[in-house]
This record gives sequence, C-alpha cells and structure tokens, in this order.
Amino acid sequence: MKGIDILTDRILADARLEAEAAVSEARAKAEAMRYAADKEAAAILEKRIAQGDAQARKHYEQLLAAADTQARKATLARKQALVGKAFDLAVEKLRGLEQSRYISLLASLAAKASETGTEQIFLNPADREALGEQVVAEANRISGGSMGLAPESRDIVGGLILSQGDIEVNCALDTLANLRRNALSAEVAGMLFG
Repeated sequence: MKGIDILTDRILADARLEAEAAVSEARAKAEAMRYAADKEAAAILEKRIAQGDAQARKHYEQLLAAADTQARKATLARKQALVGKAFDLAVEKLRGLEQSRYISLLASLAAKASETGTEQIFLNPADREALGEQVVAEANRISGGSMGLAPESRDIVGGLILSQGDIEVNCALDTLANLRRNALSAEVAGMLFG
C-alpha cells in the first residue's frame, strides 16, 4: 500500500501545486485586471475632471460676459438718464430766462413757425396771464403778421402752440427739446462724459 500512498500523495501534491499555480495565476490576472481597471478609471476620472474644468471655465466666462453686458447696459441707462436730465435742465433754464429774454424767445419761435401770420398763439396759463399780449405784439413785429392770443391756454411747460384752423405747430419747450434730443444726444454725452 505504500506504493499507492506514495502515488496518491504525489498526485495530491501535484494537484496542490497545480491549484496553487492556478490560484497564483488567477491572482496575477485579477491584479493585472484591477491595475488596468484602476488605470482606465483614473483616465476616465482625469478626462471627466478636464471636461468639468472646461465646462466650469466656459460657464465662468459666460457669467463674466453676462455681468459685463449687464454692467454696460446699466452704465448706458445711467448715461441716457443723465443726458435726459441735461435736456430737462435746458428746458428749465429756458423757462427761467429773464422775462424780456423769454418774451423774445417765444416771439421768435412764433414768428419762425408762422405760415400765414394770422395764427392763434396758445401759451400755458401762467405765461398767458403774465406776458401773452407782449409775446403776440413782439411776434407780429418780427413777422409782420397779425397773430392773436388764443382765448384759452394749453397745458404745456413753456413755449407755445400756434394754431390755424385744424393745423397746430407745437413749439412747446419740452417738445422742441425732445425733437433735438436725437441730434444732440451724442454731443451732450460727449460734454458730460468726455
């Protein structure tokens, strides 16, 4: 039996060696697969980090561009408001001229806007009461016409409205300023923000 035991022991030892070799080979293959998977995972992670960085950078640049656009819009709106305020102040200054100069201004406006020399001149209530007749007299002197003071006033800041039948010419100071605003805005902005 000794021969069988030796043979059995040898078969078992060979089987153990083969099993250990198979396990070792399987461990080596598993380790190689784990290494390859770790390497692939690291590459994927690196790629995703780079993509995330690129997306974050792009988003950051978009946010910066949007903020810059908003800042420019706000600055432009503020500048436009200041230009508008400059025109409003110009109207106030004209409205606040010394009386004789204001009468001359209104008369000159009426004379230049008159087509027939027989129009009615509408003023705001305060101007009509205080200097209406003087404006009409000066306008007629300048134009050689026979314009008249309208029997009622109009709700305007200053200046006048000429009327002949259904036709009116609006020479209100704020209207004239608004008409000149487009042509003069760039020049006014240059003076304000030079």
